[in-house]
Amino acid sequence: MIRCNGKIRLITTVMFFLLWLLILNMFIHLKNVDIKGGLKVVSDWNYEVYSQRDTIERLKTSLDRNITEKEAIVPRILQKIKPPAVTMKNILNRIENNILHRRNGAKFWPKQMTSKDLILRLQKVRRNFQAFNNYSVSFKGKINLDLSPHELMCQLKFKVNMTTIMSSDFPASAKSWSQYLPKKRIEEVVGKLGRCAVVSSAGSMTASGLGQEIDSHDAVLRFNAAPTDGFQTDVGSKTTFRVLNSQIVTLPQYNFLDNPMYKKGILVMWDPAPYEADIHQVYKQEYQFLERYSKYRKQNPQQPFYILNPKSSWQLWNIIQENSPELIQPNPPSSGSLGILLMMNLCDEVNVYEFLPSFRQTDRCYYYQRFYDQACTFGAYHPLIYEKNLVRKLNRGDENSIFMYGKVTLPGIRNLQC
Repeated sequence: MIRCNGKIRLITTVMFFLLWLLILNMFIHLKNVDIKGGLKVVSDWNYEVYSQRDTIERLKTSLDRNITEKEAIVPRILQKIKPPAVTMKNILNRIENNILHRRNGAKFWPKQMTSKDLILRLQKVRRNFQAFNNYSVSFKGKINLDLSPHELMCQLKFKVNMTTIMSSDFPASAKSWSQYLPKKRIEEVVGKLGRCAVVSSAGSMTASGLGQEIDSHDAVLRFNAAPTDGFQTDVGSKTTFRVLNSQIVTLPQYNFLDNPMYKKGILVMWDPAPYEADIHQVYKQEYQFLERYSKYRKQNPQQPFYILNPKSSWQLWNIIQENSPELIQPNPPSSGSLGILLMMNLCDEVNVYEFLPSFRQTDRCYYYQRFYDQACTFGAYHPLIYEKNLVRKLNRGDENSIFMYGKVTLPGIRNLQC
């Protein structure tokens, strides 16, 4: 009996030691998390970062696995240590419930983010891009303009040329590829649109259940390689427009010429150009995407495929810079901002999903891939936090819609009176 009790004490000691390691592991995961205005900031060394909810889920899974393993080995002794473990799990559940059920009006994205809100790694990336200035940006305007939302929308309407290029924009020497450009402008093809949806590719679209709401819109815009098959419950199935950066067209891994996903809806491609280049300078040399564009159009002559005016991205960049409190990355805005502004020019109302993150915010970059990086939410190459600040300012929806659904409601600018 004494020998048996000694074994029980030994195994109990080991079990409590393992539980202590689990608590220590939780502390290590959580100690670097700091909440600022609802946003998570993680220390610089932690390159693969997760949201609060991700951390809790991993801890709960680890806890369940440990309990299951110990039940199989020492079922009697486990009964003595199970209450603390269950209590720990209950605590994690309460933390998760607090995250998921904050008061109405809670903000995940503050009214004005700056580089000081970024982790050190992304601050360094921003400074490096400013030093490189790969596009020879020579901004001469003022920054930190305190414009009203209406004044800002008027700037977007009159200072950003969101048109697509036409064959008539080029000399006869460019006919080898310009002959494949659409004969009608995109506005003529789609007509007047009412309510439109812009669906981000963010990982926070996962488990959103927004698919039916998204498909209820008159038109839906998606980005790059974001699929709908297998994700309809969260992102819907309708695709009216797809905005592509030129890498999707040129890089072989995207299989652009053969993938049926790129044969649905109206395609709109953009390509980063030098800051001061005009349309003729941009296309006087044969870019790789022009060859691919021509080949695609030969294979799919009925598929609408437009190329955005190369000046539009830098015109939008100028407005973002003017309305930011500091100098931003001298790189083009993201496909997200270009797609949003395109729809604001075509629609009466635009609902944007998960461009500003909801409570489901995660560092998972895309809902269809398991790749994690804070840069996908806060920007590295693109001046993303400043783009989101601008969208946040234009929002006509309520705060709770952002928190619960990542939903921002923007007015169309087609009929805007300035």
